[in-house]
Amino acid sequence: MNVKKNNFLISFEANTDGSATKNPNRAAAGGIFRNSDSLCVGCFTQYLREQNALYAELVAAMTAIEIAHINGFSNFWLETDSQLVILAFKSLSVVPWVLRNRWLNCLGRIRHMSFVVSHIYREGNACADNLANVGLALNSANLFWSDDFPDSIREEYNRNRLGMPNFRFTTF
Repeated sequence: MNVKKNNFLISFEANTDGSATKNPNRAAAGGIFRNSDSLCVGCFTQYLREQNALYAELVAAMTAIEIAHINGFSNFWLETDSQLVILAFKSLSVVPWVLRNRWLNCLGRIRHMSFVVSHIYREGNACADNLANVGLALNSANLFWSDDFPDSIREEYNRNRLGMPNFRFTTF
């Protein structure tokens, strides 16, 4: 089944996020795939060793595009909370040279899809944020895929499915 979102026909949507810490310097990427009924069709997380936040955000987006390509998702919507990832689709100069070849391959893949990328505010990306944080706790740089969401994001997933807000409060 396909649905329209903002006048774009989608079959699958992915929310992605990257995470990086300063001390110790660690980075990870994560993402959740949903079908047109907003049901989870899979999640991924990956520890990226010592990298920065931009690297992690770009790897999360590229991993989602690669998974969409492998699975033949012809109508694909990518949502990210990184404005720099959005800018990278317009300007190659944003992408670090160590990721350029992989990025160019992803750009080639999306030419064969009905593809949209958009920004989502951090509060709307809680599932992907949690998955990226799970990746920070891993010791292996292997990509971990699950056909269902892990228990650690169950609360965020259900809140999102029900259309409930997800606010982050800080104290000063």
